[in-house]
Amino acid sequence: MSINRISRHYRKAMAGLLASALCAVLALAGAGCGTNLVATTNLGKVQGQSSSNGVLVFKGIPFAAPPVGNLRFMPPQPAKPWSGTRHALTFGKAEAQPPDALTGTPQQAQSENCLTLNVWTPGLDNTKRPVMVWIHGGGFTNGSGSDSIYDGANLSKRGDTVIVTINYRLGPFGFLYLGNIAGPQYAQSGNLGLLDQLAAIKWVRDNARAFGGDPGRITVFGESAGSISISALLGMPAARGLFNRAIAESGAANLAHSTQSAEAITARFMQIAGVSDIAGLRSLTTSQMVSAEAEMKKQKMQAELLFGPVVDGSALPQAPLDAIAGGSAAGVDLLIGTNLNEINLWTLTVPSVARFPLSVVSTYMPVVQSAISLTSLATPEAVAASYKSRRPAATDGEVSLAVITDSMFRVPAIRIAEARSPKQSKTWMYLFTWPSPVLPRLGACHAIELPFVFGNLKAARISALIGGNPPQSLVDTMQSAWLAFARNGNPSASGVPEWQAYDTGSKATMILNTTSKQQDNPYGADTDVWNGVPFNSVKPSL
Repeated sequence: MSINRISRHYRKAMAGLLASALCAVLALAGAGCGTNLVATTNLGKVQGQSSSNGVLVFKGIPFAAPPVGNLRFMPPQPAKPWSGTRHALTFGKAEAQPPDALTGTPQQAQSENCLTLNVWTPGLDNTKRPVMVWIHGGGFTNGSGSDSIYDGANLSKRGDTVIVTINYRLGPFGFLYLGNIAGPQYAQSGNLGLLDQLAAIKWVRDNARAFGGDPGRITVFGESAGSISISALLGMPAARGLFNRAIAESGAANLAHSTQSAEAITARFMQIAGVSDIAGLRSLTTSQMVSAEAEMKKQKMQAELLFGPVVDGSALPQAPLDAIAGGSAAGVDLLIGTNLNEINLWTLTVPSVARFPLSVVSTYMPVVQSAISLTSLATPEAVAASYKSRRPAATDGEVSLAVITDSMFRVPAIRIAEARSPKQSKTWMYLFTWPSPVLPRLGACHAIELPFVFGNLKAARISALIGGNPPQSLVDTMQSAWLAFARNGNPSASGVPEWQAYDTGSKATMILNTTSKQQDNPYGADTDVWNGVPFNSVKPSL
């Protein structure tokens, strides 16, 4: 027997011993690691463990082949089956990424080999539970499905529902458009992150029954970049039929790149990385890719997402909002909404945002500047003046924050609701208004609803935003609504106020707070300012 074969046998034996030892430790802790925790997927068996509340969890399951080597910049490929039982006891590695301005360096290990998912389920049986697949946010450059705030145990137990969180390629690994420089085989490279998401959803559909789930009741839900992703998926031909419900939190269909914009970003990335062609890009190490991305982010305004979906004519044939208006999402019920003070979160990393003059409306948001000519208001300054007239005591910075929140988040979400035909599928709208008690200046800022959705009020870093005594009643309302929607396609549930579907007449919206209530066209005087602006435009080039 060769030295290499002996080494392989030795490593395999040691891996088995370590797995057995880990199972013994888990058994002593009461977590369990027996055959009753083994699910049989279409790729092989996986062994999970019991979480602290009794829900079963399976971590780090590969849903696609590692996108490394020759598969860098290529669409996801099927994962290889395995023999024996794979121990799904630890999270997979997060996608390689630079430190985030808000959260710092992720705690998880990182790698380009990141295409794994995690499953929480109340039981491995034939109950056919609803399945919810979470797509994390992070501006398409940061984040991971294994972040503690997305732990699915509480939501799974409360709703008797299968919860799945996924990783997908980020930054230049997932959204670097190369169709113009590398040939037709790279035509979809600007949307690899979205294709990864689709591969994960397909895996969930094909394996839902193995985890006690119903492949006919799959809901995708996500926040920020995850919500923007869902808006894009609703416009992608390849996504049709993979899921029948969607929940979009704080992200819409207004932030896609044109190929011209994407080409400019690619050119700038290559310049920083010091390469001139696809061979040079493929030769870069993972750390060199991340370093170039980090340098590029330092040079770019944070108001505009640097990487993200590309209207490439292939994976994403047209602007998502236009596709949705054309019926691409027919049959998919949608729950969509935003937070009242989304953009205030960015004052933590860019304090000057809170002091922006009203004139910033014409320079800070290119989409506002390019779209405003479609309205009866002649200038962006006129939009700001309209908002100011209803806030006479507010500072100019506070008014600017309100305008940017509406133009970047709320009105684009409303446009999706308006674009959907109620004859094809139903839409429900919400507005989250509970403000941070710790940092009042943030109000109901971006991402503050997440601990209430997942019920993880003690997750790492979150207490700095929501305090030590957040209202459990808001958790109860939001989880009941989200779970009812996943189960029945309607967020109405016990403990949730009457909630009517959205239409362009009443514009019924659920105000989510400690006392939630439905309201027709809330803050309508502000959002009506944008009448006539479609917000279907892609971002301009650099």
